[in-house]
Amino acid sequence: MKRLVSLLAAAAALVMSQAAFALSDTAGGKAWWDDTPWQNPERGFNWYPPDAPPQKKDKKAEAKPKSIKEMTTMENLQKELGRLKDLAIMQPTQANVRSYLEAQTFVMDKSSVFADTARRVVWATPSVDYNNRSPTATFAQLNKKDERREAQQQTLAELSRDYGLMFFFRSDCPYCHQQAPVLRLLERNYGLPVMGVSMDGGGLPQFPGARRDNGISMTVSNGQGIQTVPALFLVHRETRQAIPVGTGALAIDEIVERIRVLTRTQPGQEF
Repeated sequence: MKRLVSLLAAAAALVMSQAAFALSDTAGGKAWWDDTPWQNPERGFNWYPPDAPPQKKDKKAEAKPKSIKEMTTMENLQKELGRLKDLAIMQPTQANVRSYLEAQTFVMDKSSVFADTARRVVWATPSVDYNNRSPTATFAQLNKKDERREAQQQTLAELSRDYGLMFFFRSDCPYCHQQAPVLRLLERNYGLPVMGVSMDGGGLPQFPGARRDNGISMTVSNGQGIQTVPALFLVHRETRQAIPVGTGALAIDEIVERIRVLTRTQPGQEF
């Protein structure tokens, strides 16, 4: 009996000493190992700390990359095609190159389907069929050229009453020498007067009496000056209102057509 009492007393003393030790340490912020349930009732009677809470798995991160054939947006499809291309170039194994070529073929097939569907829609929808505005049939194109030629002749005949073509050149410019006879032919065929203006004081065989530039080049170019010759301007003979026709060597048909477009149409009208 005495022995039992002694054992109980020793156990009680051990417990009291541990509690006192825990009291002094946990107050200083000791780790779980040094904590004690007698000091922290929330601790529990466990020899090991509780399991860490389960981490939520990122389903997007774990999701298996989709095949390019499963893509539902152009953005994703382009990104995947770009990734496969980069991989095939940087690591040109047979598998990587094959994957890229297969993906490219898939994209081309989809493009072909779109193109075929689009043309069927165009044929069935006059409002989006460009052929209604600019026919491609040969007989329609020939008729259109005839109508345009008549419009050109009428335009220049009307303009010749009030306008003239101003030809800026240099005597040492080979393209100016080639442009000069073309302009004389235009003047003879369409009646539009052409005035030659020499930028360097020299002349050309077709324009021996050309005027020297006395500042007119600054006037017709809105103060910007003329840096490139030959240069053509359509100028109103009284108001001096100038319309730039173009620079460089131009064929007679091109000059006439530019004048018609610049004086008789609005931007986008014939497109």
